[in-house]
Amino acid sequence: MDNDSKHSVWISALQIVLGIVVIVGAVGFALWYANQRPAYSPALEQAVEEVRQKSSSNRSSRDDSWGIVHDSPLRRR
Repeated sequence: MDNDSKHSVWISALQIVLGIVVIVGAVGFALWYANQRPAYSPALEQAVEEVRQKSSSNRSSRDDSWGIVHDSPLRRR
């Protein structure tokens, strides 16, 4: 193996490592930037309010529980 071939392998390996570092850094920056942005959205607030209005009329109990907390484990037929 001559000297030029050895340098070519090291340069290729370095390029691959630098590429991975750039990709990981870009994804990390994008996640950090998204975390810094305010979580307020008028469309989201409107959708949440519509769901609250629709579900409040269908609720059988007025406590703030959700899921199957008050359901009996035994099914009655």
